[in-house]
Amino acid sequence: MYTVITGASRGIGKALAYKFASHNYDLVLTCEKNIDLLNEVKKDIEDRFNRNVIIVKGELNREDLPDAVYILINNAGKCDYNLLQDTSYEKYKEVIYSNLDYTFLTSKLVSEKMIKARQGIIVNISSMWGILGATMETIYSMTKGGINAFTKALAKELKDSNVDVIAFALGAVDTDMNNHLSGSEREEFVKTLNNGRMWTVDEIADIIYDVVSYKKYNTGDIIELNNGLI
Repeated sequence: MYTVITGASRGIGKALAYKFASHNYDLVLTCEKNIDLLNEVKKDIEDRFNRNVIIVKGELNREDLPDAVYILINNAGKCDYNLLQDTSYEKYKEVIYSNLDYTFLTSKLVSEKMIKARQGIIVNISSMWGILGATMETIYSMTKGGINAFTKALAKELKDSNVDVIAFALGAVDTDMNNHLSGSEREEFVKTLNNGRMWTVDEIADIIYDVVSYKKYNTGDIIELNNGLI
């Protein structure tokens, strides 16, 4: 069985790739630009876990997909840290494409195979900012709110096909997305978290694998991994 993971060249997507490969899943991995990094992930996973790994730069096409796709993880995403008034329309479209358009395109393509097989799980990586909203991240918050609504609606649409759809609304995770924070800003932000630190990408991958593999959810759930954001 294959797991498709978008945005897998680094961060959460990369951690998820290693996690699912270690549990005997073959993989289809995508990235937007970093194909060299993704190729390194592919070679390492093949060597360490002896799994089949297909890599794709940019949008998935039908010919990229094997028939036996059981899990899709829509992880690819982009953030722009800026005031709304200072956000260009070009940057807005860039974030919309990465977070919403790409999720739509990939879900549409992969769900065709899942519907035909009458089994599958679509996992959308969302954010607590899609629920709470975040100053300086208005467009990002809007897209993640859209992912949450997309999850609930698609879950209803695919329920009779025995395909589940869920989302994980993540809190603060230690990824490159937080590189805009200076050292002091990062320290102050971490102090606001109830557990006093950000999630690691490996912790997130462990939780997602556990929830998905043991079906600890109801289809349509938005599962909040909130480490203190209120």
